[in-house]
Amino acid sequence: MAQAGTGDNDETVELEFTVRDQDCFFVVLSARADCRMELEHLAHRSDGTLLEFITVEGATPDEVRAVVADLAAVKEAECVLDAGDGCLFQFVLAGPCVAATLGDVQAYTREVWAEQGVGHVVADVPAHVSVRTVVETFEQRHSDVTLRSRHDRRHRLPVQSENGTRALFAQRLTEKQQEVLRVAYDLGYFDWPRGASSEECADELGISQPTFSQHIRAAQANMFATLFEEDEAALGR
Repeated sequence: MAQAGTGDNDETVELEFTVRDQDCFFVVLSARADCRMELEHLAHRSDGTLLEFITVEGATPDEVRAVVADLAAVKEAECVLDAGDGCLFQFVLAGPCVAATLGDVQAYTREVWAEQGVGHVVADVPAHVSVRTVVETFEQRHSDVTLRSRHDRRHRLPVQSENGTRALFAQRLTEKQQEVLRVAYDLGYFDWPRGASSEECADELGISQPTFSQHIRAAQANMFATLFEEDEAALGR
């Protein structure tokens, strides 16, 4: 397996948008609940809905529930962690999603957050993808959008770093395996005692329990293979 950091620099274009689209629930919620919202993870469910994990700061779980009760795009809202000064919510959505829009045009969502009714989206556009297409598609699907900045970036994976390790894992895991691992982690599947069973995780993803178990085992096998192969390479074996 090739070591990270030995390849060519990866050129990307960084785009930052502001969004005031009233069809985007996180924009509306940040205004009505006077809170800050930050997207942590997004997963596509088999029924066509989206599962989003969002950190909410400045509003209580009850205040969040009261607002989303009037939003048609939000099918389910559950607080999975209440830390007092902030909480982690999982939302099942049927409405438009800025991260899904970027994914459809092969751009990578880096950050999504909203405060006081203004959403902020930072995305990386790979060299092989048309920046113009990304911008035009984003502006077509979402109203009241402003492109705030555009920067050319040059990235290189570090040889020994946390980000480098994450990049290696991402290369070895399929998109579905990454989604299953993230949902399982956020729901407390790996905690002791477990915060969620395999059946509950499968329900959140909209898949069967055997399918969930298959994906989680394959993902863990790939992660261990990556970890131990890199350890052996570092020792010169």
